[in-house]
Parts: sequence; C-alpha cells; structure tokens
Amino acid sequence: MRKEYEGIYDWNLHQGPSEPVKSPQLKVEIDDETWRDGMQGTQFEEDEDQPTLEEKDKYIYHVASRDYVDHLDIGFPATSQLHRNEIVSLIDSSTKRKERLTFSVAGRAAAIDDARAIVEIAERSNVPLEADVFWDPSKIRSKVQGWNREEMMIRTSKNIEFLKKEGLSVMYVPERASATPPEELYEICMIAADSGADRLAIADTTGVLTPQGTVNIFREVFSKIGNKYPHIKFDFHEHDDLGMGLANSLVAAQEGVDRLHATARSVGERAGNVSLEKLIVLLNLRGFRDIDTKEIIQFAHLASDILKVAHPTSHEPIIGENWPETSSGVHANTYGKMGDTPIYFPFDPKEVGLEPKVKIGATSGLSNVYLYCESLGILNLTEEKALEVLNFAHSTGRQLSENTVRKIVGRNGQPHDH
Repeated sequence: MRKEYEGIYDWNLHQGPSEPVKSPQLKVEIDDETWRDGMQGTQFEEDEDQPTLEEKDKYIYHVASRDYVDHLDIGFPATSQLHRNEIVSLIDSSTKRKERLTFSVAGRAAAIDDARAIVEIAERSNVPLEADVFWDPSKIRSKVQGWNREEMMIRTSKNIEFLKKEGLSVMYVPERASATPPEELYEICMIAADSGADRLAIADTTGVLTPQGTVNIFREVFSKIGNKYPHIKFDFHEHDDLGMGLANSLVAAQEGVDRLHATARSVGERAGNVSLEKLIVLLNLRGFRDIDTKEIIQFAHLASDILKVAHPTSHEPIIGENWPETSSGVHANTYGKMGDTPIYFPFDPKEVGLEPKVKIGATSGLSNVYLYCESLGILNLTEEKALEVLNFAHSTGRQLSENTVRKIVGRNGQPHDH
C-alpha cells in the first residue's frame, strides 16, 4: 500500500496541465554522467578496480567518435587536487582530438569552495565549461540536516552569480525534485533563474517517478518556470530504483526536455542511473536522435570492462546478443517470410548489429529446423531428416544443441544420401 510521509510530495498524483506545455526537441541531447554520478555507486570492490585515467580517456574517445553523447559531467573537483588534475587532463585530451563534446563538473550549490574548485578547472582547461551545482531545496531536508533554509538559498544564489561572473554556464539541480512540494521547488528554481542559471535539471534522485509523474512534474515546471524564463533549458536526471528510468526518460523527451542524463551500464548509487547504451538506441528509434547504433553492444562490453561490472546478459533488453532469438514454431515461420519487416520485434535487430536467431525446441515447427540448419550451413535438407530432428526435439522436450542437430542430420553436418 502507498504510504504518505510528511514533507515528501508525490508528483505521481499531482493534478496539473492536461496537455503538453512544451514541444519536443528535434534533437534531445545526452549528458553522460558515468564519470561523475556513476562513480557514486559501489561497483568497485577493490582498489585496483578503479578506472585509470587512460581508461577514462579511452571511454571518452569511444563515445565521442560515435556521436553517442553530446556532453559529459566528469567529476567533482572539490574532492582533491589529484582529481582536479585528472579532470583537466581528460578535457585537454578531448580538446586535442577536436571532439565535438562539451564538459561540466559538479559541486554543492551552497558551498563557495566547490564553486572555486570549478572555476580552477575552467581556468586551467581554457574551454567553455558548465558548472552543475546541486542542493535539495525541500523544507524537510533542511529540517533533517539542521540547515537554515533561507541562508542556503542565499548562498546558492550568490554562488551561481559568482560562477556566471567567472564566465561559466550554470546548471542548477534541485536534488530530489520528484519528492519536493511544488511551491518549494518553484521557489528555488526561480531564485536560480534570477541568479543567472542557464539550465535547470529536474532530478528524480530516488527513482520514484512513474511515467505519469514525469508528465506531471515537467508540465508544471515548464508552465511555472519555463514560460517565465524562456532562456532556460531543462534537463532530466533520473535514477532507476523502480526500473522505470528508460520509460521516464522517453516521456521527458516527449514532453520537451532538452537533455537527458544517463550512465554507461546504469552505474550509480543504489540501483543506478538510466542505462546510457539503451537510452541511445531508444532515442534513435523514436526519432529524437539519428546516429549509427550498430556498434552499441560492443560499446556496452567495453564499458563493462572499464567499469568492472557485469557484461550484457544474453537476453538483456535492447543490447542482449540473443534477444532476437526464438524456438517458437509460429514465430520462426514468420521470420522466414518477413524480410526486413520486424513483425515479432520492437525494432529491426540490425539497428544494433544483430540478426534474428531461430533455435529448435519443444514448441518448434519445421520452419525452425530449416532456418536453424541453414544458419549452420546445412542446405538442401530433406523433409524426412527435418521431421526426424523436430520429432526428437518434441519427444525430449528440450532445446537442441548444434552437436545434437548435426548428429541427427548426418556425418559432418550434411544430410545422408538417400
């Protein structure tokens, strides 16, 4: 049962505009948060698991050369001088390669030391840099932390003004926006906009939104903030605690968001962030981007190696190498006739470099046998042998391996002479 908590707002039940407030963007940008928000996860169990500077640079080259992302948030410079040096090195390498990327680094919105560390990065790298500053504006968070909320808002405003004066663009991120009461959210968003913020990132920090909740919060924010500050761009920072990250991101794109955040292999705290590799494909399929995704599975494996996380499973949605396979007789019969029309797929597997696969099992028909044998190079199969293979699968009630099929069909995988 749904439980209510004092001070925590449920945007999923919010009653707001019934029609879209903003038109979808012709191209929705992607902010790759792998090297910032993604590093807040717990995937690195040993010291030696931490990605090296060379691995991070290799990753950036890979996403840039394939136009997978437009922007990268690559760190939290206030943590240490060593980390600041690494950030500058990564930006310098990308700049020398003339990659079409923009960069940002993050900091606490009310902490002047964080703002100064960001300015140091901008001065040393000498490229247009975005400052991503965050603070939870809810009254309940201030109560829990013992903050003076009014003072925190003043400090946030002053730090945004400081960063703008230093020549940076600024994105303000109201943490936990998806659980913050509307009036508290509007208040800080207007303060940030008045202070010069260029972007506002609606953050579903706890991954609590449903698709309807995503609609609700963006229509309200676009109506209350976007219409008043037409220069402001909007981002969506989504976590995947309830498994709705991809769906919510697509909804946000449809509602008119300018940029979506994601991490490779969904790394991040708790259940992680939105899957970057899956988001790339999904936005491509829905017309929000137009790039070649045929190597996206290889990218997922590369990211898995660097991030020390599990590789895509065989049947993982969108990027699993075996998701376009079946042992169903009805479906296999259609595969052989459909040509390039993906009747039994959500999209053409060729979009991610895959082909439909047919196996032989307990629910198969003759189409399975002919198509599977053809994939093995076994041609001109007689109906007698095809039936023998099929009957064996039906009688055993299991999927047949390649070795089993070849043994039934004949020596060296060729049909017996008759």
